[in-house]
Amino acid sequence: MPSSSDAIDLAAAAAAPPSAPPVRSPLDRIVRQALLIQDASPRAMFELRGSLVLSAVRCVLTYAVIPLVVPLIGWAGVLAAPLSLALSSVAIVLAVTSLRRVWMADYRHRWPYTAFIVAAVVLLTIVIVGDVRTILG
Repeated sequence: MPSSSDAIDLAAAAAAPPSAPPVRSPLDRIVRQALLIQDASPRAMFELRGSLVLSAVRCVLTYAVIPLVVPLIGWAGVLAAPLSLALSSVAIVLAVTSLRRVWMADYRHRWPYTAFIVAAVVLLTIVIVGDVRTILG
């Protein structure tokens, strides 16, 4: 059962004027536009964990399992490049999705995280180009 102080707190919160939108630098506004965020309200970052777990699974498969298993199974060599291509493509989508979440949450370390994601996407793009060249022969 709510106490009278809870009711007073709720009434005060309802009567309080809406908070002013945060002041954003021109570069912040450009990045938010590029990520199709606009002026979305901040969100919790717990969803970010799912993207990180999937990225970790992709890394383990791409850099540990595939290189170890492919030499043992000759026919899997044919599947290695397409599997790597698919995993890298999914990783890029997940990276951009997690970057959007970080920016929506107005996370204070969003710029270092953005630099990390840009570097990861560049490396994944290099992997994708190599996979496409391998597939095309």
